[in-house]
Amino acid sequence: MPIDVDEVQRRKEIAQATLAVAARDGARAITIRAVAKELGGSTAMVTNYVPTRIALITNAVRAAESRWRADLDDHVGELGGKERLRATVEWHLSTEPEDLLLRTLWVEMLSTAHTDPAGVDRRQPRESRQEFLEASIAAGVPDAELAADMLSLLTRGYFVSTIEDPAYWTPERAGRIARAVVDGLVGD
Repeated sequence: MPIDVDEVQRRKEIAQATLAVAARDGARAITIRAVAKELGGSTAMVTNYVPTRIALITNAVRAAESRWRADLDDHVGELGGKERLRATVEWHLSTEPEDLLLRTLWVEMLSTAHTDPAGVDRRQPRESRQEFLEASIAAGVPDAELAADMLSLLTRGYFVSTIEDPAYWTPERAGRIARAVVDGLVGD
């Protein structure tokens, strides 16, 4: 008799195992075999749900998105206007220890965009841009569309910069940038 497995739960377990492998051995060490070993099972235990290495990485990044969304909602809360825009930008320009690992995986995922366009998560960047647009509108930014585009590019560049030189991009430095950008968009 086949074992009944909760697919959502199994994908979460695979995401956690993927992050554990990456945290311990680096992003390049992520393989189906390494993740299966981390789970204590066979490669079929992984490939039945996540068939490729990039799918493993994408699965781990997507699993983090729901946590990010809840964290952003908590950070922004009921703020409005300029405060909401500033809080949204500050949150995007913040770094928790797991963020650096996930950003490394994100870059790894993006590196295959030319060979596996389906492996790239386009939903999350669009949602982030929409958050910037809504916050820019609420703050009264004259060209909210342009502001959303600028903030999207700024935060994506920040993600790469924190991978390149994490010691330089301190929370204080990122906070200063967030304040300066919002002040420039909205005015003091």
